[in-house]
Amino acid sequence: MKHYYLANPEHSDAIYGDQYPVCIDLAEVKRLAHEWDMTTEELLDQMHEASDAEIAEWGVYEEA
Repeated sequence: MKHYYLANPEHSDAIYGDQYPVCIDLAEVKRLAHEWDMTTEELLDQMHEASDAEIAEWGVYEEA
């Protein structure tokens, strides 16, 4: 089963900006962390594993 992550509420604006939240997989967490000059662990500290309900509500980002 693939795991998805969602920003914790206090970090939502910093992670998503003016976009709607979306659940992202570990590969995307790693990509964003690198782009933002952070470690993967630093970014994951600002997120939590998305629940099935959160995935249903917010959807998932899948890179094309």
